[in-house]
Amino acid sequence: MNDSAQSAPGVDRSATSTVSRRALLRAGAGLVLWRAVADSGLEAAEGQRAAFEKPASPPAAVEAIDVEQREVYRSAKKPAYTSWVSLFPGQAGEWYLSCEEVLKSDPPATRSSLDHWYRMGLPDGYDKSPLRMEVVLLESRDQCGSWNVISRWPCRFQHSAGSFAAAKTRDGRFLRGVWGCYRLDDEGHSGELLYESRDEGKTWQKLPALMDARFAAYPHRMKQLRDGTIVVAVPFQAGWGRDADLPLRTSMRLEAQNEMQMGIFISSDEGRTWLGPTIIFPGHVVSETDFVELPSGDLLFFNNSIFAQPGRQMVCRTRQGLVPGPMLKCHGQSVPETVVLTRERILVGAMRNGNYTWSDDEGATWHKLNGAPACGYQPMIRQMDDGRVLCAWHRGADDAFAGAEQFVGVHLFRLKVNRPTAKTRLNIDRGYDAAQDRFLNEYLLTLTADGRPLPEKNIELWYVARDAPGYDSWCHKPISERMKAGGKLISATTDARGQARFALAEFDARTIVHDSYQLFARFNADRSDPDFAPATTPQCEFYAVSHGNR
Repeated sequence: MNDSAQSAPGVDRSATSTVSRRALLRAGAGLVLWRAVADSGLEAAEGQRAAFEKPASPPAAVEAIDVEQREVYRSAKKPAYTSWVSLFPGQAGEWYLSCEEVLKSDPPATRSSLDHWYRMGLPDGYDKSPLRMEVVLLESRDQCGSWNVISRWPCRFQHSAGSFAAAKTRDGRFLRGVWGCYRLDDEGHSGELLYESRDEGKTWQKLPALMDARFAAYPHRMKQLRDGTIVVAVPFQAGWGRDADLPLRTSMRLEAQNEMQMGIFISSDEGRTWLGPTIIFPGHVVSETDFVELPSGDLLFFNNSIFAQPGRQMVCRTRQGLVPGPMLKCHGQSVPETVVLTRERILVGAMRNGNYTWSDDEGATWHKLNGAPACGYQPMIRQMDDGRVLCAWHRGADDAFAGAEQFVGVHLFRLKVNRPTAKTRLNIDRGYDAAQDRFLNEYLLTLTADGRPLPEKNIELWYVARDAPGYDSWCHKPISERMKAGGKLISATTDARGQARFALAEFDARTIVHDSYQLFARFNADRSDPDFAPATTPQCEFYAVSHGNR
């Protein structure tokens, strides 16, 4: 959602200790590990640890090459207002790009009522009701070398049609989402969000309402997945206006945690019927999101850094429908607003009037893409069949009519991966002494890359006792802050089997059954090893006294 359309919208080390080296097998004790056995040296961590929240990117690990910038469309009449791009593929190599074009109307169109303007809550100068507004659809059939206007749709929406969500179906129809709550006429209601064209964009017909009239909704992304399923991401809130739950677009109820929610609708019949919404990013104000389809078929959604709590969320596709996982916060990261998963297994993203960035760990960390130019405003990014990354945007910002000389442009570039990073995994297992029928305060960490063990790699383990500084049952604070507050950080080197053992002897003498501690382990957090992606275990909480015979 464009800005004016949003309703509310080397670090000092904690104390370390030297943990005594233990033999893995004790004479006559019958000691075994719960899942695996290993014997590796353990050393106290030394020197300064790198900042957990901002790992350094190796120089030019990934870069953009063969960069091109092209102007795609500029209004022939001044002032030039061509904004709010949607970019999507066809079914036979063609590409489509739509934007909103605004022109002076002679004579001026009928101005919206003062009451309507008041309830929209827009800044002075943003009333477009007297102007001529069209959604322009362009097509390229030569790998984005040239573009031709194939459709002009006159529309009556205040400020923006909001046509960011669009797709071309496998049976040749165009689908377009609009912000029904911004309509300037009384034909329909705010839950009517979808239009279709069966004649290459020449005419458009409204589809049955996607949402109830009690809601105001703003379709933001629409993509067709590999199996033909169409997904549309729709932020929505309580309806606003005279006699509605909210009197103004900019209203919020005092007792509401947030008015805006992000929902997902899916269609398995080319957009004729829909199921949803499935709510994602619960408890967070999210009026814009983008997502990618992973090789597994699951969907990875992003809450970008425009919003207060940037992060990501996996949505699993199951027989029972979409099942969202937890939101994973991206502390200290600049999460882009539009993202594509490339064939190089690299995520590439862009931020309005900002940088292109890349990630090799499913969006946990992001790094500036060397060689790429500054991006334009409200971008949308994809990858073409020939491997080039394609990003469309408009030059300017969230400008009022006549506020800037705008045009729609694209960037094209190829990715050059100079140092591919192998995906890593770090597993943790607790030791068990069968003779004592007791789980030990000893842990085996196993590091693998694409299923292979990684020897001679440094593993760090941080732990903190219950209720001590740094302890946090619910991970409310960033782990970097907790590590500064307290706990201990120790390290060990993996053996030939990719395994390292950690012994926390200080907890062996505990007798109170409620005594516990939290820990997590990590590999390559500072990215000092450019060949491998970082790996981190979940935070685990263990009781110091724990027996097999409960």
